[in-house]
Amino acid sequence: MVIKMILQTILFSIISLIELFILTKLMGYRQITQLSMYDYVIGITIGSIASEMVVLSNYKDIIRPFVGMIIYTLFTVCLSLLSRSSLKLRHFIEGNPITLYQNDKIETKSLAKAKMDINELLMQLRIQGYFDLTQIERIILETNGNISIYPKTKYRPTIVDDLSINPDQELPLISLIINGNLLENQLRYIHKDEEWLKSQLKVQGYKQYQDIALALCDQDNNITFYSK
Repeated sequence: MVIKMILQTILFSIISLIELFILTKLMGYRQITQLSMYDYVIGITIGSIASEMVVLSNYKDIIRPFVGMIIYTLFTVCLSLLSRSSLKLRHFIEGNPITLYQNDKIETKSLAKAKMDINELLMQLRIQGYFDLTQIERIILETNGNISIYPKTKYRPTIVDDLSINPDQELPLISLIINGNLLENQLRYIHKDEEWLKSQLKVQGYKQYQDIALALCDQDNNITFYSK
């Protein structure tokens, strides 16, 4: 009896994991910070149903949560498609950004609407590196819960255009060795061979790939080795 129960739990766990994986792929990939409140709640609900499937007592009971997860997913997908097709529907489903601060004034009504207080607002500003409200032009609460800050022009970070220079475009670093394993495709990508890489190893005092945790190559073919 105990063995049967364990095997059944294992089987139900596998079924719920497979369904959860398929439904997640169907809903699409988004970072947690990109989820709306509704997406977040739906995700928790589907996960809760999937966990309950594991402890069901028989095979007949699995149908209801199985179908329930599918319904929640299809409804979420339909809402996503509707929000893409109409701007008005998108605003209705996802809401609108809320201006919390502008023209050197705190919008207290907007704060109340966003269920925030001034202390929480100041904390969010400090997290993003702003400690003085007088340096900020506007603060907006986005529909995904993130805070967007628009500093006044004289307080914004300096960019390259401000310095009247024209630097070369930097390219991402290429990984050639990870945990002692040679990435041959990456080596071919930079039009180099293994002999060249071995010579670079010797120049920097390394004997074999297994000694290297990470090797990064820049756009000028300069390699930085990080030993284990």
